[in-house]
Amino acid sequence: MEEFQVGEYYWRPCAEIMTIPDGRIYYIPIFDHLHSDVQFDFRDEHYHIDGRFEMEPRMKQQFNCWDGYTAAVIVPEHSSSYSFLSIASTKVKCERTQTGLKLPDCPNEKQLLKIEKYHSWYRTYIGKSCEGKRCPHFSTEMLEKGGYLVCPMHGLTADIKSLLIID
Repeated sequence: MEEFQVGEYYWRPCAEIMTIPDGRIYYIPIFDHLHSDVQFDFRDEHYHIDGRFEMEPRMKQQFNCWDGYTAAVIVPEHSSSYSFLSIASTKVKCERTQTGLKLPDCPNEKQLLKIEKYHSWYRTYIGKSCEGKRCPHFSTEMLEKGGYLVCPMHGLTADIKSLLIID
């Protein structure tokens, strides 16, 4: 398991984006796995943000990623606020050891339907193994949090001893 120390710098995959309309270039730390989540009606291919690493404050605000958790993703196509340029290996500072998916506290009707689909999808993974501390969904490295293993991309949670996904 890759371990990062807060305050240290690491080479990490970052989405290189150019904001519209000012043309500024920013690097957003990501998990380098382009995918779509049709199972909960998110059909656009996207990358999940790795909120463990430093981001320019303007980007933290844009992606609502102040505590390392966010529902925002980087969509290479179809963004009105930025142009996706590339994936670049960039040296970034580790700010925290946790990151992951943040579901809205007060979802609107559209979000509520997607959240219900997410929970239905999640239930299909209960009891599946996280062999090698890797998520059974996309084989993402699980992070330890509060005595559990948690997938930073979609929040699947496993018992740290049995390595099985739990409810």
